[in-house]
Amino acid sequence: MFLTIMVKTPLQSLLMLVAISLNVTAAYAGELILTNGDRLQGELVAVNKSSLTWKSETFGNLNVDKNKVENFTSEHLVKIQGQNEACQLDGMNGHYLNYRCGDSGEENRTELLALDSIVPFIEYSETEYIYDGRMSLTGDFSRGNKIEDDLELDADITFRQQDFRHVMGVEYESKSNNDEPAREDYELLYRLDWFFEERWFWYNELRWSGEESKNIDERYTLGTGLGVQMWENPNTALALEGGLDHVKELLDGTDADISNPDWDSSPERSALRFATKFRYKLPFSAELIHTNEILYSLQDSADWELSADLGLSVPLGQGLFSEYKFEYDFDNLPANETKKEDTKFSVGIGYEW
Repeated sequence: MFLTIMVKTPLQSLLMLVAISLNVTAAYAGELILTNGDRLQGELVAVNKSSLTWKSETFGNLNVDKNKVENFTSEHLVKIQGQNEACQLDGMNGHYLNYRCGDSGEENRTELLALDSIVPFIEYSETEYIYDGRMSLTGDFSRGNKIEDDLELDADITFRQQDFRHVMGVEYESKSNNDEPAREDYELLYRLDWFFEERWFWYNELRWSGEESKNIDERYTLGTGLGVQMWENPNTALALEGGLDHVKELLDGTDADISNPDWDSSPERSALRFATKFRYKLPFSAELIHTNEILYSLQDSADWELSADLGLSVPLGQGLFSEYKFEYDFDNLPANETKKEDTKFSVGIGYEW
């Protein structure tokens, strides 16, 4: 029987430690730095609309809010929305992510919050849909001297894969006073956005709606156009859209309308569309959101509409939020001589995921 004893010199031990260190570095060559100063070795898994998924060598997969990311690097080539070639990440400078795509070597920079999709290039063609959603509900039910039922639902779901974003939305409002039949307004929306550049997208949308409050039984809208995310950072964001809508309405006329030979029960028009969406961060994580949309008829310069919303969203934790919203609508040529202006203030609670 032989007993062999191996004694490592200090130099051999040092070389072994270096080799182990190099193997770990090769496996996890990326680094994530958070705004609180924490550093995590690992690799990027994906970036979506609101968070970054990081594979940590110690904690496994972590979902980190993009607002908490100070910097990150990855040795993997990635697919960035609007870029057809593989891109190399060069880290962040402030809110901007620096990267180079293809063989040109030209460095690009875009705000991280403006990028809804980053995945490893080798995996992007197999990426499953990423989805998120938001729903809010407001109700008012009164009995006694005043009998009133008012219910409003607003929800949307977004599916994202590669450079395409699908949006489905629903709005519904039912209002009844003193046991009268409820007047219902509704809208169903489907929209497809194609990001052909990091910030630029081509949108196509279809809407089906009805507004009994304005004597519109049904309205069909088909629209297309271009949009651009002007900027987006943790404190503020602005997006612009412009395009062309084709609108057809089915009107609910009175006896006087029907007897009028000039009255058209199903008018159609093409209109230019301009829209903006602005967000501003307030203290305590609250957000001020302002959106507006203008439709300007190509057939009649006096036929135009404006809708604008000003809302305050306050997070309540665990995906819940409270919402305070003021809505303003103006139609310069309303159907059946209804009022031109509509205003509404609502307070509700919602959930987002």
